[in-house]
Amino acid sequence: MRLLFDVGNTHIVVGIYEEKILHTWRIGTKSFETEDELYSHLFPLFNRENIKEKDIDSVVISSVVPSVNYILAKFAQKYYKSDAIFVNSQYLNSIELKVDYPNEVGADRIANILALKKYYGENAIAIDFGTAITIDVLYEGNFIGGAIIPGINTQMMALFSKTAKLPQVELEFLDYSVGKNTIDNIQIGIIKTVVYGIQQLLKDIESEYKKEFKIVITGGIGKSLKGIIPEFNHYDPYLTLKGLNTFYELMKGVD
Repeated sequence: MRLLFDVGNTHIVVGIYEEKILHTWRIGTKSFETEDELYSHLFPLFNRENIKEKDIDSVVISSVVPSVNYILAKFAQKYYKSDAIFVNSQYLNSIELKVDYPNEVGADRIANILALKKYYGENAIAIDFGTAITIDVLYEGNFIGGAIIPGINTQMMALFSKTAKLPQVELEFLDYSVGKNTIDNIQIGIIKTVVYGIQQLLKDIESEYKKEFKIVITGGIGKSLKGIIPEFNHYDPYLTLKGLNTFYELMKGVD
């Protein structure tokens, strides 16, 4: 049984894998400061599903938050007698990172492209809706780059924090495009421009490479956006966790 951590700037998705993803949970990235506090968060969740410490033999992590990596490593050692495995650009014999600086590719993006290739083929694009929206392009089996966009909630919070009168609003994709009140104006202005901007970017990528790509969306907000445009029809909530497990298998030489 493997314990998987997808560490984002806002949330950590925790998963248990045994032949498939069995359970997942979300905790705040800033909700703990020590390995013992992390354990106190996870113990009742694991206990509820009757998951025992002795059943977990590996801890695999993708992290974009370096400040928590030491805590996670200590957590793995203390509670599972295991050295944490951090996703990186090594062990990617099956995928070439065709970008200017391969070592700078984030662990979450590496996990996503590993899962893309294994589950969706050699020409696929992952759109991960998190604090930042990452777009990762797999072309002919190799990672060729992509784009990074401020996340929808990030944009909303930036607008709220920098303006005295504008309210915080909920994520809602409206079926009209001219707002008649402040909340509508913000939702239309941020959400629709992000969604339609991504839609146009996808069309540009397919035109540039003369290839039809399988589009896969993931991330917490991704579920709310499923189906609102044709390109967002396939939502995989476990894409990054699947990539973590794929990395483990590559590193261990598991077929």
